[in-house]
Amino acid sequence: MSMACHKLAPADTYQAMPNRGGDRSKQAFEELYDRISRRLLVHLVRRMHDVDAATELWAECWAAAFAGWAQCKARSDSELEAWIFGIARNQLGTYYRSGEVASRALDQLMWTVPSVLESDRADIERDAELAALRAVLREALDRLPAMRRQAVELRVLGSLTYEEIAARLGCSEQAARAHVSRGLRQLERQMNRDQILDPQGANP
Repeated sequence: MSMACHKLAPADTYQAMPNRGGDRSKQAFEELYDRISRRLLVHLVRRMHDVDAATELWAECWAAAFAGWAQCKARSDSELEAWIFGIARNQLGTYYRSGEVASRALDQLMWTVPSVLESDRADIERDAELAALRAVLREALDRLPAMRRQAVELRVLGSLTYEEIAARLGCSEQAARAHVSRGLRQLERQMNRDQILDPQGANP
């Protein structure tokens, strides 16, 4: 899947980035994006089990990185990657708490989230090994409280909308989002302990 910077940002917004040269040049940002954008998206999909929501959060991560690029103190490739994945970790934390993907940086920059083509969706799900993860997920779900388990099952395994989940659970849509996101957070912790999400036990 190829999502270049210009597909996230309007051309005039991207061109407005100061070209200071050296470590904080436009070229350096593009190189970082080209190197890890796909890996970051797969990382998020494996934790959110939802390609569309993960793509939205992925876009917010890059918008936040763009906005903070001049202040980034990382120098080496590994430090830059840790910086980006740190942004993703913070964004995931916000998602787990609220049940919604924050879009502050996207809104400020007036960027839009790229659409995911069906052919791209299949490739992303394959790279994220979602089919295998969902098999493991069914076992891990048994450890969740009943309401969270049902909400996650309906969203991840049943592909229901939040409106439909709320109707099934007899709660508000906001509460349904919270049940799903908090359930996913609990599952992430369990699966990280079992080294399922990152089999080598190493952070990206």
